Amino acid sequence: MNQKTRNNTASQGFPSVLLMFSIATAVVCLPDNAGAQEWRFEPIMKVGAEIDDNASLNIRTDQEIELTGLLLDLKADIEYTSPTTSFVVQPRFLVREYSGDSQFNSDDLFLRSRFSRDGKSSSFGFGANFDQQSVRTGERAISDNDIDNPDEITDDDTGRVILTGDRNKWRLSPHWGYQLSDVSTISADLDYFDVEYDDEVSGTLFDYTDSRLNLNYRRAISDVTTLLFTATGRQYDSAATLGDISGAGVLGGIERHINENLRVTAMAGVENTDQSGASSDSEVVGNVTLTRDLNTIRMFARYKRSVTASGGGRLSIRDAISLNLRRRLSDKLSAGLGIRAYQADPIGGAATFSERHYVQLQSTFLWYLTTSFVIETSYRYTISDRSAAVGERSNSNQVNVWFVYQPRTVPRL
Repeated sequence: MNQKTRNNTASQGFPSVLLMFSIATAVVCLPDNAGAQEWRFEPIMKVGAEIDDNASLNIRTDQEIELTGLLLDLKADIEYTSPTTSFVVQPRFLVREYSGDSQFNSDDLFLRSRFSRDGKSSSFGFGANFDQQSVRTGERAISDNDIDNPDEITDDDTGRVILTGDRNKWRLSPHWGYQLSDVSTISADLDYFDVEYDDEVSGTLFDYTDSRLNLNYRRAISDVTTLLFTATGRQYDSAATLGDISGAGVLGGIERHINENLRVTAMAGVENTDQSGASSDSEVVGNVTLTRDLNTIRMFARYKRSVTASGGGRLSIRDAISLNLRRRLSDKLSAGLGIRAYQADPIGGAATFSERHYVQLQSTFLWYLTTSFVIETSYRYTISDRSAAVGERSNSNQVNVWFVYQPRTVPRL
C-alpha cells in the first residue's frame, strides 16, 4: 500500500508560510507606478448560534446527535488592485463550541489567496488555498451563498461525516493565458489537491493527492458566441491504492451571451480513467452553466458530470446540480437560496460505500440594521442516501443565527 507519513505540526505552520509567500510574491510582482494602485482591508466578525438535530447524519434515529452551540467567525479581506494586477488574501478562523458534546468542538482555519497579472497579450495568475477543518463539516457538500463563481465549488467530499478528527487540504491552481488574435486565445490551468487526515479517521478516509491539467482553446465566431475546446489529464494517488490512477479526456462546447446580464455555457466530452495493472474505464463528462447578474439579483445554476477525487480511496463519476441565488428585497433586506445535489458512483460500476446520493437545500435571510451591523439567519436541510451500501438514508435540519459586524463593507446582495 502506498502509505504516506505526515508531520501534523509542520502542516499547521504551512498557512503562515503561505501567507508570507503570497504577500512576498505580490510585492515582487506589483508594478512600480503607485498612482493607480489601491489597497483595501475589510474585517468581518460574526457571532452566532447553531442548532442541528442530526449533526453526524446518522442513519439510526435512536443514535442521532442533536447539537446546540455558539460560533465565532473571524475573517479579513486584504486586497490590492491596479490596472494590470490584482491580489487578494483572505484569512478566516471559525470556532465551534457545543454544550455537552465537546468531541464536536473545532477550531477551523481557512486561508484563500489569489494573484493575477495581465500583460499586453498574455495573463498569469495563481490561487493558493488551505483548509484545516473538522471532518464532520469538511466532508459534506455545503451550499455556500457567498460563492459567485461555480468553478470555486470543489467535488472532493465523501459524505462520511459521522467521524471525528481533522482534515488538512491544500489547493493550488496556477493559470496562464495568451491571446493569439482578436478572436482566439489559448490557456492552461492546473488544479492540484493535497489532502491529509489525522489518525482518528485512519482506515476509513485516506490521504491523497490529485492533479488535473487543462489545455484550453477559445475562438469567437460572433460578438456573442464563442467555441470552446479542452484537453484534460489527471493523476490521482491515494494511500488506499497500490498505484497511481491516471486519466485523460477531451471536451468541446459553446459559450453564448444571451444579453449583457445572462450567459450560458455548455460542454460535453469523454474521459478515460486507467489504474496501473487494473481496468480502464471511459465516462461521458460535461457541464451546462447559466449565470445571471443584475443590480438586484445574482444567480448561477450548473449541471456537471465529472470524474472526481476524494478521500474514499478511489475515483467516482458524479452528476451534480448547483444553484446559488441572491436577491436584494429592499435597502435593508436580502435573501438567498442555495442547492447542492449529487449522485456519485464508483468508476467501474461496482456497488461500494462510495456510492451515494446527497442533497442540501439552504435558505438565508439578511437584515441590514446599518451598513455595519447585520442579522443573518439560515436554514439547511440535508439528505444523505447510501441505500446500496447500508440500505438506509439520513437527514438533518440545521438553523443558524448570526450577528455580523462589518465596519468597512459595502452592503452586497
